[in-house]
Amino acid sequence: MYGIRNVLLTQQRNDYSEHLSEAPFELDCSMGSNPYGFCPDVKFGPELLEGIVEYPHSDDGIKDAIIEYFKGEAALGRENIVLTCGSIGAILTLNRMVLQPGKLVLGIAPQFSAVVDDFVTYETVYSPVYLRRERNYAFDLDEFLAAVRANPGAYIYIDNPNNPTGQVIPLAGQEAIVAAAREAGSFVVLDEAYGDYMPAGESAVRLIGKYDNLAVMRTFSKGMGAAGVRLGYILADSVVAGAAAKVNVPYSKNELAGRIAESLIRCDWAGRCRDRVAADKPRMLAALKKLKYAETCMSVPITMLYTDDESVDLCALLERVGIRAITCAGYEGLGANGVRLNIHQNVDRLIELLLKAEELL
Repeated sequence: MYGIRNVLLTQQRNDYSEHLSEAPFELDCSMGSNPYGFCPDVKFGPELLEGIVEYPHSDDGIKDAIIEYFKGEAALGRENIVLTCGSIGAILTLNRMVLQPGKLVLGIAPQFSAVVDDFVTYETVYSPVYLRRERNYAFDLDEFLAAVRANPGAYIYIDNPNNPTGQVIPLAGQEAIVAAAREAGSFVVLDEAYGDYMPAGESAVRLIGKYDNLAVMRTFSKGMGAAGVRLGYILADSVVAGAAAKVNVPYSKNELAGRIAESLIRCDWAGRCRDRVAADKPRMLAALKKLKYAETCMSVPITMLYTDDESVDLCALLERVGIRAITCAGYEGLGANGVRLNIHQNVDRLIELLLKAEELL
């Protein structure tokens, strides 16, 4: 119709942000924003509004703050950084850089549903390696490496930490994937939207400079507690970053977002929140008696809860006790008997409500 691609007229999107329940709730454990809120140490005055009348001509301040943030892990330069509209903007930019109809895309299932939607939009051939229930949805490195070697030239996307399970592939495993992909002529995207919650030393940022077939994505939306500023970034080899910048939306970083992000990245809010998750999440999971939880990292705030009874709509069940979560029905390889749950700052009340939900099973 009028030159609009047919896939855009017929596609049914699974992105959970477009399918949030409107049922009343007491605790919102759905979206992946920081469960503990915005950093209380960061204050702004009227000067925050200075300069918004002009286009943001320089990204040097926030780029230098990012370089400083990762100085113990990688020797980054400004040429290695592309600022985007959140991590989803980074996804769309990298996909735009590489994807075309018929392109083979490797990933794991389940993983971030919005990026899978974008693969469909480009009419690619998406071939995920499934995380299986019999292994409690744990990632199998050997199986994934076999898929990489069997599909040379594929575009490889992995979210790490995984969304919805919250599990982390150790750095050694990530490097094995990137190295195998380079041998196979494949490009790898490692989406670290929840990366600020990972244990120290596990970020693929350490591989930047060593591999030119890799892009790492980060955001201020999760650990930094600023989902509303819509700022993310790509870290990559300078040639890759330069190519991505050419298809990125101009002025992706607005002036307000840049100033707020500079303040946030220079404080230790993400680290404090990671420590708090590492204390709260094990308490929550240890309290469960009937619900199961998939392989996960205890410092990452999201968890996949599930029941083996596939007739159960777990999201609807949690709504009955006042918890809003994300149904796993929209994730490739999962069903409505699972939910993605973001930890809540009132973990005691969350535990109480989860136990009430178990009584309904």
